[in-house]
Amino acid sequence: MLLEVLGSSGTAPRAGNPASGYLVRSEGATIWMDAGPGTYMALLELVDPEGLDAVLLSHMHPDHSSDIFALAHTVAYIRHSTRRIPVVVPDGSIARLQGFVGGSSDHQLFESLSFHEAQPGETFEFGDVSVSVQAAHHTVPAFAYRLTSGGATLGYTGDTGPSDLVTEHFAGIDLLLAEASLDDEGEPVPFHMTARQAGAMAAAAGVDRLLLTHIPETVDPRRSLLVAGEEFRGRLGLAEPGEAYKIEPTTRQEDV
Repeated sequence: MLLEVLGSSGTAPRAGNPASGYLVRSEGATIWMDAGPGTYMALLELVDPEGLDAVLLSHMHPDHSSDIFALAHTVAYIRHSTRRIPVVVPDGSIARLQGFVGGSSDHQLFESLSFHEAQPGETFEFGDVSVSVQAAHHTVPAFAYRLTSGGATLGYTGDTGPSDLVTEHFAGIDLLLAEASLDDEGEPVPFHMTARQAGAMAAAAGVDRLLLTHIPETVDPRRSLLVAGEEFRGRLGLAEPGEAYKIEPTTRQEDV
């Protein structure tokens, strides 16, 4: 699999870095994971949106979902496509979207995209990618996603506070993409993680590589790397916009 970072800015986009959004590609599938503001424009630089096999939204906060409307308008009003792209969302998301578009009878959101409100523990197959869902610990219904293809595994926390369920969901994966929204020196918030907590989650899950993401401009990413590295001794880095990360099955000592 290949993970391409469309945007990794926490809470809001900023110059040169859209909000949360990632493109995952394998030999047989193309998946857009989170659709924060600015990420659709970045997506267009890489793929034709009509070629998407699925969209995965971790939750319905705007910094993770608002560009879904750009996709819907392209499909409905520009391409006039009859194919409805599957979109996986947490429980209650459809009602939130209906509330946004209101009573507009001509809005094509639900005609151009096929929304599925998944349940924790559910698994989907998109081409050669298997996607499993677990509940994240956040202020609204939210998902952590685990993607597997060709033996390689990717985990994405979305927005979550520390969670044993999420940690177990990512046990033994090759790459963990984890939010690190909070400064260690600030007030604790139960529904987001610090870089230290992201590092601790990666260590507890036994992952091979950790990428920190969703870091707002108020937090120093260099310090985030330092404190995450005090908890996690594996490969560690930042999810940089425009960068691509190849995910391959890791050969660990116990597998030899």
